[in-house]
Amino acid sequence: MRKAVFLALVVIGAAVGLVSATGDDWGVKIVMLAVGAVAGAAIGGAVSGIAANGRKRLSREVEVATGLGMQPDDLMDNYWRDKGRPPLVGALEPEHGRHQFDPDKL
Repeated sequence: MRKAVFLALVVIGAAVGLVSATGDDWGVKIVMLAVGAVAGAAIGGAVSGIAANGRKRLSREVEVATGLGMQPDDLMDNYWRDKGRPPLVGALEPEHGRHQFDPDKL
């Protein structure tokens, strides 16, 4: 059914191109026929969704699990920030070290 819709829109585009050049020479008619067929192919491909078959959809579980912090990719991305530990397992060190508020540092 998708191919029928696609081919119908290609033929309609070619017909519109041919009708738009009714009073011109055959060379112009052929060029307009080709332009109409290309436009019809673009519109037909979008409407019928022929290109959508090639895309792979990820399952919902994979989409939800990514970015939670416990996947291997997330652990690898945040390795230096988390100092090799999984997030929220232990207290992280302060940004300026343990002696940030010592009297001699103020």
